[in-house]
Amino acid sequence: MAGFSLETPARAEDVRPAYFFYGEDLFPARQFVGDLRRLWTGAQGEPVQAETFNLAAHRWGDVLDAAKNMPFFFSPWRVLVVEGKGAGQEDLSAAEAAAFRDYFASPAPRTTIVVLFEGNIRKTKPLAKAFSALPESVARIEEIKLLKDRELRPLVAERFDALGKRVTPEAVERILDITESDFARIDSEVEKIAIYIGPKKTVEADDVTALSSMKNFQNWELDEALQEIDVEKALIILDGFFNEGVVPQLIMGTLVAFFRNLLLAKAGQREGRDPKEIFQEIKPQISEKFGGFYRTKLRQYFDLLGRITDTDILRWLSELEEMDRRIKSTGISPKEMIQAFVVSFGRKTAGRRVNSPGKR
Repeated sequence: MAGFSLETPARAEDVRPAYFFYGEDLFPARQFVGDLRRLWTGAQGEPVQAETFNLAAHRWGDVLDAAKNMPFFFSPWRVLVVEGKGAGQEDLSAAEAAAFRDYFASPAPRTTIVVLFEGNIRKTKPLAKAFSALPESVARIEEIKLLKDRELRPLVAERFDALGKRVTPEAVERILDITESDFARIDSEVEKIAIYIGPKKTVEADDVTALSSMKNFQNWELDEALQEIDVEKALIILDGFFNEGVVPQLIMGTLVAFFRNLLLAKAGQREGRDPKEIFQEIKPQISEKFGGFYRTKLRQYFDLLGRITDTDILRWLSELEEMDRRIKSTGISPKEMIQAFVVSFGRKTAGRRVNSPGKR
């Protein structure tokens, strides 16, 4: 989100071997990871996939070993994301501290490690001391500070302006109230509202209120994350859904609708229909009048279609049907099943192309 974003290197060659971001709301840091992935494109222009390690389940030895070793699927660039939280994850053993120093004395080329540490980090603890000892050319350390409403207001207006819209002060206040001034929720809400009002140029408080009560937009974020093949983003959204008590059946319904629409779009391609006509049927709320935003979403959607076949989509729908049956008839965790499905989808589609846009 404009104004919330962290400065990203202009060139892939300028990316440092390590970044350490910490704070209560890491949304800007997660955007930074997304920007790096788009900066470091793969052979066919696709964003580089990020490998994620959670310090609740992994040690720093796992992270450094992964950084030193080539991935199973060769990629010229690598982004390793390390998620941390709490006092117990600020420590390093003596062996880990030594391995840390050895690795960063000669870090792997075209590889960056991005630490996203939720909350405050104590500078006297081993992890903070290890990063602080690295030269600025190797590691960037930055605190993500929460912004007050008076600082957020102009940023919300800037974001609407970037989408070709104006916003009244009353509407801004309504957005801050609905989102509880949360970075990620503000960014998502602004995008949804810009689409919802269509050709209308000015967002008013009533528009915000109307949209916040609409069920059609509840799962917009998940749909968009899947379209962008952004697995990390999709997992964060799913985690939020489960934390908020969203029933699994609603999430499953969103997934099924997403893949059924892909199947319809594939059929339209085989019939030789105009891509814009297909997109209008699938995403009627995104108008061509939105300019660059429309072109980006159109490109993303047909890029995804170019990576999958009808057989892929039918298999995913079959898997969802089986998952639904198991969720209803067994005690298995719906969250783990759905997360595993999304990860599998991302692995299947990332960096892949099929021969024909309408291939079965």
